[in-house]
Amino acid sequence: MKFKIKTNLWSGIIMGLFSIAMLIAMPGQVRLPMFDSGAPSPRIIPGTCLVGTLVCSAALIIQSLVFKKEKIFEFDWKKEKPCIVFILLLCAYVALTINIGFIPAVVIIFPIILFYCGERKPFIYLFTVAAGVGIFFLFKYVFHVSLPGIPGLGG
Repeated sequence: MKFKIKTNLWSGIIMGLFSIAMLIAMPGQVRLPMFDSGAPSPRIIPGTCLVGTLVCSAALIIQSLVFKKEKIFEFDWKKEKPCIVFILLLCAYVALTINIGFIPAVVIIFPIILFYCGERKPFIYLFTVAAGVGIFFLFKYVFHVSLPGIPGLGG
């Protein structure tokens, strides 16, 4: 199944909506300090980046609709399917990390990703899971950064 995508128009629309959503969400996510120290607000850099993204998105939409400058990309599902499945597996990894913890997510998703990519050697599976567990303990005991742990056992 093939279809054509107008890249400038769709990029402008998607990134414009994203920047508007983030500008709306930013006050609830990035709090202002309790007192004014004269230092720049913590919202300056993300706000500037989001406004810049919004301006560039508007420029892409104008370029597409007014000046008729458009790059058309032909999307072929057969070619793009492996990348989309891989992205969906990574999204599942993030969801599992949030819900069941870092180590169970590594143990579940990384072997699936390795199998999907064609890896069949068992040592690679063991090494990947051991590396994930090692990274968990590295962050916990060396960097003192808590990753989501196994529910009931702490993180």
